[in-house]
Amino acid sequence: MFTQAAIQRKSVRNYSPQRFSDELKAQIGLAVKSLVPLYDDAQTNFKFCPANTIREQVKGNLVKAPYYIIISAKKADGFLENVGFMAEQLVIWLTQQGIGSCYCGMGRPAGGAAIADEYCITLALGFPAEKESFRASEAEFKRKELSAYLIGDGENDFLEPFIRFARLAPSAVNAQPVVFEMDGGSIKVFRKKPLLSKLEKMQRIDTGIALAHIFMYAWEKGYHIDFYKDGKTRTNRMIYFLTLNILEEVTDE
Repeated sequence: MFTQAAIQRKSVRNYSPQRFSDELKAQIGLAVKSLVPLYDDAQTNFKFCPANTIREQVKGNLVKAPYYIIISAKKADGFLENVGFMAEQLVIWLTQQGIGSCYCGMGRPAGGAAIADEYCITLALGFPAEKESFRASEAEFKRKELSAYLIGDGENDFLEPFIRFARLAPSAVNAQPVVFEMDGGSIKVFRKKPLLSKLEKMQRIDTGIALAHIFMYAWEKGYHIDFYKDGKTRTNRMIYFLTLNILEEVTDE
């Protein structure tokens, strides 16, 4: 279940040397193919890479792990948010299989690397080391209070559980830049303007990661989400991304 995996998930930085079986590698490949994009025409690439070849592809400060997935995408409106949206679906699936992962945001393509389109981020993965363990409860998260994720004066008992699980999403340096405005059955998604321009890329990916938690929670609870732009733009402190309209699924009797 998503809700259980979202609570268990953590950024794993210490890994066992245990290798993946060929069957598990194939399952990961199938999981990648099943990821749902934010945009139907999004072109996003997931390249599986063992540790002994990662430096041929990505340089920089990477968590030491037995495997990596290099994520790149064709540049278009919202492509970084879509990368986060798809990658977090994979992270939750990996967690459900007992596989740890960690976003590595400080990497860059190595010279001559065979990476399609625009390099975005690398995901480290493997079985957690013995001293690592998944979270047992929400109390283990270092997160702001739920109220810090909300703007506006609205209270909404229906929508607040969606925000609660978005709150559990990881973010670069735990900056937690994504905030929400509840309006009826809709959630407007904003992110705070970064203090440093170099954080812009990662915070756009963070936005997609938080959206993935809302999407997966809705899927588990039997709700449908429509994503759309409603004309909002930047404010002095916030950057609007999109609006989610959450609808109860209707089934034929």
